[in-house]
Amino acid sequence: MKTQNKKCHILMTGMLVSISALTYSCTKDSNTVMQPGTASGSISRNTNLQRILFVGDSFTHGRYAPVRQYNSGGLANQTSGSTLVFDENFGQTGARQELEAGPWGGIPGIFAEFAYESGLNYDVHIEAISATSLAKNYAAAPEVIAQAKWNAVVLQEISVKPIPYALTNSNISNPANFCSSVQTIEKAVHTASSAAKVYLYEPWPSADLAETMSGGNPDASGFSANYAANLMTLANANHNAYYSAASHDGNIAGVAPVGEAWVNAWAAKIANADPYLANSNLPILWYGMNKVNDPQISKPDYHHPNTYGAYLSGLVLFQQITGIDARTLGAQEKAASSLGIPSSVATQLQLIAWQTVTKESSQPINQTVDPCTIGSGI
Repeated sequence: MKTQNKKCHILMTGMLVSISALTYSCTKDSNTVMQPGTASGSISRNTNLQRILFVGDSFTHGRYAPVRQYNSGGLANQTSGSTLVFDENFGQTGARQELEAGPWGGIPGIFAEFAYESGLNYDVHIEAISATSLAKNYAAAPEVIAQAKWNAVVLQEISVKPIPYALTNSNISNPANFCSSVQTIEKAVHTASSAAKVYLYEPWPSADLAETMSGGNPDASGFSANYAANLMTLANANHNAYYSAASHDGNIAGVAPVGEAWVNAWAAKIANADPYLANSNLPILWYGMNKVNDPQISKPDYHHPNTYGAYLSGLVLFQQITGIDARTLGAQEKAASSLGIPSSVATQLQLIAWQTVTKESSQPINQTVDPCTIGSGI
C-alpha cells in the first residue's frame, strides 16, 4: 500500500455512548499545513487541473436534498477548476438510469467546494448508481471509469457488501468480492493511466442496521447498550474491510476513513450516535426524517447521511486526497453556510476530519479473520 510511512495506534476506551475521547499515539509524514482559517482568498490558485471521479452509490450522491443536488451542473470537459460537479449518469438509461432526480453533486460537490475555496483546480465528476455495487458500476460504465484523463478515482462500495453476512444477514454481503472489485477497477484505472491515484472511501456504520442487530425495539431493556456495541462492531467491520482491500491490492493511494471520523465526532460529543434517544440536543449525522423529504419517505432513514454527515464525509475526503489541512477552511466556509450548518459546528467537524486522517491507522480492530477471505453467506 502506497500510504505506509504511517505508524499509528488508536486506543478506544469505553462503550460508544460513554466515550468521551479517543487517545491517539501516532506519527505520519506530514503535508504542508496552512494555519487554520486561512483558506479562501489567501492562497494562489494552483494552475494544474486535477480531474477526479467519484464512483459509488447513494452514500456518494447522498440520496436526499439538499445534498444530492449540491453543486451539480458541471461541464463534461471543464478546462479549469470549478465548484460544480459533472454527473456522468445524468440522462442515461438502463443500468445507469438515476433513481432520484438529477443531476447529482452530492458529497463530491462538497469536496469540489472545499477544493475551490482552497485555491485548487479540481474538475470533479460523479459516476454513482443507487443501491449498486462497485462490480455493477464498473460493468455498467467501464468507459467512464477507466479513462486516461483521471488524476484520481475514488471508490465507495455498496454499504453492506464489505461487511460479513454474519452481521448483516444480507445476501449482498461478500467482503471477498468487494476486495476483488477494488483490484479489478484499480487495474483498469492504472492501465488507462499509470499515474492516476485510486482512493477508497470507507463510509459510516448504519444505525438502521445496528438497530436490527439489537432486536429492533429501541424501547426494550438493554437496547441502548446493545445498539452502541453493534454500531461500533459495524464501524470496525468497515474499517477492517477497506484497509484489507487496500493492503491486498497494493496500489491504493489511500483510504478516506469517513467511518472513523463519524465515530470520533460521536466520541467528542459533537454529534449524537443514537438517534433513538429522545433526550439528546446534539445533531445526528444520519438523515432521519424531515417535514418535507426529497425523495419522499414513510419512516426515518438512519442509513444515509444528512447535511452534517455529508459535510464531515466531504471533509475527510478533502483532507485525505488533497493533503490540505481541513481546519484552514474555517468558520466562513461556504458549503456549511449553504447546507445550514452553524459555523461553530463546521469548525468542530473540520477539526475531527483533520485529526482522523492525520492520525489514521490501517491496523485491524478486533479482527479475527481477514475480510478479503470472507465470501457470501459467511
